[in-house]
Amino acid sequence: MRITKAIFSSCLLAATALAQSPRGFTPRTRHHLGVQYGDIELHLGEELPQSVPDASTPTVFSYRHLPGTYMILLTDLSIPFMFFPDNETSTLAPGLGKNRTTRLHWWQTDVTHDAWTSGFCYPNASALAPYAGPQPPSGDGFHQYVFWLFRQPDRFQAPPASLVSDWQDPGSDARFNFSVPALVAQVGEPISANFMRVENAGNPGAPTAPSGR
Repeated sequence: MRITKAIFSSCLLAATALAQSPRGFTPRTRHHLGVQYGDIELHLGEELPQSVPDASTPTVFSYRHLPGTYMILLTDLSIPFMFFPDNETSTLAPGLGKNRTTRLHWWQTDVTHDAWTSGFCYPNASALAPYAGPQPPSGDGFHQYVFWLFRQPDRFQAPPASLVSDWQDPGSDARFNFSVPALVAQVGEPISANFMRVENAGNPGAPTAPSGR
């Protein structure tokens, strides 16, 4: 049993030493955020079938106690510029890689941590952007989806009501071009993170990437 505990401790230390968001994107954090879809726990950078994260809102947890109030976000960092007119690309929030921007998939506010269960609790009504599962374009390869945990300041000011209203629709174009660095400038660095890689597997609900662009 001691050997098992030693191995587990070594693996845990190794995991916490790694950046928990994709390489090449800022912000970064070394603290791991637990994410689970049903019985499937997300391992750092794991490839998941699109049907898994698309089915339901995940359970988010942390084994270290985090008093206070937080926000959980999910962002796609791999949206191709081809979805936007050429005259708009210069103002897009940078994503991961060349000619890539972002999309907001979830922004949950008023999140608290339950030290007994390790899970996070929140009222559904407080979601600035309700959870929307991954919809990467067909033929565009794997997209990087990052879960972020941020501390929610006492006097946190949400974005304009008109934008939040648009975010209530999971398919709204207003969810494109979401700047994570801008949020960091407002509320501080992320507390923890985790990410998954998801590729379109013929889902008819996702847009199709034009050929030759």
